[in-house]
Amino acid sequence: MRKTGLAVLYMLAWMCPKLSAQTQVTITEDEAVARVVEAFKRRNEALTQIMGWRIVIIATTDRRLMEQTKTKFQSLFPFKTKWEYKEPYYYLRAGSFVSRYEASHDLEQVKKKFPAAFLSMDKIPYDEL
Repeated sequence: MRKTGLAVLYMLAWMCPKLSAQTQVTITEDEAVARVVEAFKRRNEALTQIMGWRIVIIATTDRRLMEQTKTKFQSLFPFKTKWEYKEPYYYLRAGSFVSRYEASHDLEQVKKKFPAAFLSMDKIPYDEL
């Protein structure tokens, strides 16, 4: 009979309190389970980013305005910034947040200087967290 996992050990210990210290329990992992676990590991190792939140400071068609806004923003706030061009707009984004709650808190501070700022979902690389 094959048994997998710590839950089985705990259940055995609970059901058989008179087991002596000399009793050995052998757990043999099923090959199908091992393959599924290995596939899970490979898939997760390939992930380099998660969906999170950024503060969009400005969306404009004017690159110079975006660059000026970036300079002003960086002088006022400690967040990392990045810009992106998706025709016809330049987007200036700041911060990297896992939760919307966390992003909303910082957005309130940013909106005091940049009232048009808003939150946007974005892919956040693990090295930015």
